[in-house]
Amino acid sequence: MSATTKFPNDFVRGVSDAKVSEASAVLIGGAGQPGDPARAIQMLMAAMADGSGGATERLAVLAAIGVARSSNWVEAINLLVMAAERGHRPAQGQLAVLAGERLAGGGEVGPELWKTLARRIDLKGLLRAPTLQAVREKPSIALISGLATPLMCEWLMARAEGRVSRAKIGDYSTGEWVEDPVRTGEATGFGLADTDVILALTQKRLELASGLHVHQQEAPQILSYQPGQEYKAHYDFLVPETPNFKLILDTMGQRVATCLTWLNDDYNGGETAFLKIDWKHKGKQGDAMLFLNVRKMDRQPDGTTLHAGLPVTSGRKWLLSQWVRDRVQPIV
Repeated sequence: MSATTKFPNDFVRGVSDAKVSEASAVLIGGAGQPGDPARAIQMLMAAMADGSGGATERLAVLAAIGVARSSNWVEAINLLVMAAERGHRPAQGQLAVLAGERLAGGGEVGPELWKTLARRIDLKGLLRAPTLQAVREKPSIALISGLATPLMCEWLMARAEGRVSRAKIGDYSTGEWVEDPVRTGEATGFGLADTDVILALTQKRLELASGLHVHQQEAPQILSYQPGQEYKAHYDFLVPETPNFKLILDTMGQRVATCLTWLNDDYNGGETAFLKIDWKHKGKQGDAMLFLNVRKMDRQPDGTTLHAGLPVTSGRKWLLSQWVRDRVQPIV
């Protein structure tokens, strides 16, 4: 299936808003300046008071994640409604996805629709821990049933299509991220400035299922593999003895876990294979696989986690990839 047939571009892309862009730059920081979430939120609140639907939607995301404050999902939904009422198309799309409804887009709708959709959202259900089932002990691998709903999966594929580009790997000799024949698929990342409530919900549901806190989770990535594309044998942990990755380990910590959520299943091949234990798996749409990259006993890198994304033979494979570190992550 093509993601573009599921959600119109104006739902998943949005329109550029100068005030939101300015606040996002303050939120993330750069040019030697650290991010300033409190100031960024003040800027977004001022823009919201001036009627900005984009700023209101950004505040919904920050409320859901809990940036510079405690997470509040009820407030996040209320802010999404306000943004939707102001005509912000991505907020409208997110409300529909959360409510399990499909909107065609392009037509005019009354403002009461967004409150109606909000009332249909089963927030208690969405914030209930998905079922986690351990399937392997060494390495530690578990399957999570229904981490994302089918409509959430379609939304995330639509968000990624048109954004993905050749994926890269970390070069241990230089510390740089480079293209390499070992990884031939495509990827795109979603930092805090362009994540959304749907992505935030996948992170929250992973936390609920596993106890791996949202703020230890890296910026999520969406991966795409077309026929012939693959990710050959690799580890997800960073080798502590590698000098060029020492700074990353010192500031961001070790990647202790990986969660892969299948956004679709209408393709052939492409299983995730653990090569040292001769075990492979392909999940159903919305299901996830969680594995530890370190040993439970000493938290050191686990060599038995050597794994590969096998070549896709037909169709197109979409995955949501979520790495988790051993400490709270900086805003990126």
